[in-house]
Amino acid sequence: MTLSLPLQEIAWKRFIFFLFIIIVPNYLVMQTQIVGPVDDRIGIGTALDLIVILPLLLYFFGFRKRVSWILLCGLVFFGVLLANWMIPSHADTHLTYFNALVIVLEVGVIAFELVLFIAILKRFPILIKNYQMEKTVHHHFLLSFSRAIQQTFVFQNKRLNKFGFLLRLLATDLAAIYYCLFSWRKKKQANVEHVNSFTFHKDGGYLGVFYMLVHAMVIEIIAVHVMVAQYSHISAWIVTIFDLYALLFIISDYQAIRLSPVILSNKGIHFQKGIRQYGFIEWNAVEGIMENKKSPEEVKKHRASVELALHGLEREQLPFVIELNRPMEINQVFGFKKSVERLYVKVDEPYAFRDKVNHYLRNMKVES
Repeated sequence: MTLSLPLQEIAWKRFIFFLFIIIVPNYLVMQTQIVGPVDDRIGIGTALDLIVILPLLLYFFGFRKRVSWILLCGLVFFGVLLANWMIPSHADTHLTYFNALVIVLEVGVIAFELVLFIAILKRFPILIKNYQMEKTVHHHFLLSFSRAIQQTFVFQNKRLNKFGFLLRLLATDLAAIYYCLFSWRKKKQANVEHVNSFTFHKDGGYLGVFYMLVHAMVIEIIAVHVMVAQYSHISAWIVTIFDLYALLFIISDYQAIRLSPVILSNKGIHFQKGIRQYGFIEWNAVEGIMENKKSPEEVKKHRASVELALHGLEREQLPFVIELNRPMEINQVFGFKKSVERLYVKVDEPYAFRDKVNHYLRNMKVES
């Protein structure tokens, strides 16, 4: 079972087919009442279709290979929201049981995270020690903290180690809280401590996109809460909690971008693109840096890559690409991983960055 979800693993024809044959008939029955007035019995049938049948069909037949059970939970949650929107208020008596089930599942997830948090507290001194050591090597918070967590919580049972993604997920949550609430007085120390650090947020229109996203999210939180509350107060608060987390994520992501420049050291390239992507590329894995001749649309289609760049409302041309001589694994948001073969780069000082990368590559060849 894999935790990553490349778009190419989605069987799009089957995925769309199942969505169509489940959602469209139920919409016609519930909203247009094409077969006549609906009651609680018909309402529970639609609820079962959207909350049970549709998620199971998508989970088992909508992907070319088995994906994480966490995705199944997400599909169930999507079905609950869809059912609350689609089923009229006079036919949703039994829907409250499904809403209660979602709340129970959410409480279970929170309880599990609390157990993890208690386990972290017990080994907190060791975690801090490992984090301080990793920070001297990897510089950025997310990669250093993720590595420290992996070193601190190693289970004798190898099967339990497969759930390390939950710890990386916890690292993302802590990073979101830290950058959003506690990092505003922190200065860009990386720029002072490392001469070879390169920001990538000053030259571009992403700041305007950031303000637009925050403004849109604030309006959406209020509007969606009021709209969903007309059908179910419980669902309205569930949606609002997720919207607030999305707003927290957007704010913390920009703050992390501002405080986390790309750093070149004797060992390799250290990067943290907000809290979305982070990783470390060793110099012996770098083939070279060259001018990028691909258009922004072509770059976007290349899945086995990462963009160390920020775009405004329109995608901009990325000046350089770093080619790797072997696939390297990087970390993505919520504990997922990705294999990359090249890095497209647009920093605020692109030519200085290129010259410094070539300098390190020449030194590596001389030493070897």
